[in-house]
Amino acid sequence: MTGAEPHAVVFTLRGEAATARLAVGEFFEDRGWRVRERGEGRVDFESGSRRRTILLGAPAGRRFLLTAQISLRELGDRTEVRYRWGESAGQELGGRLGRTRARRAHRETAAALEQVLHDDGMLLSTRWT
Repeated sequence: MTGAEPHAVVFTLRGEAATARLAVGEFFEDRGWRVRERGEGRVDFESGSRRRTILLGAPAGRRFLLTAQISLRELGDRTEVRYRWGESAGQELGGRLGRTRARRAHRETAAALEQVLHDDGMLLSTRWT
């Protein structure tokens, strides 16, 4: 991760999109994130509390609302998984401190997902953007 602050990561995985979706879903759900289906090839995962974040902003602590936007694209015998959180993640509900907290949490979560996918033998490549 060099240059500008990353706000997304793209994983290229072995196998079909359904297998990738299952692996990514298990990762987030095992960590307590809630799933929000968004249509074909798109799913969001949320953690934290919207209400608590609206009331307290960044001081909501571990209950600060985070949304991981996941899109999947099958490319023959491999699948591209894009995990986005956006440059302004956390800004709306927590100001500058919220944005910093959200970016750090997403970077840590993306790195943990990368490790799990690597350990499972699915990961072909990673590109931070």
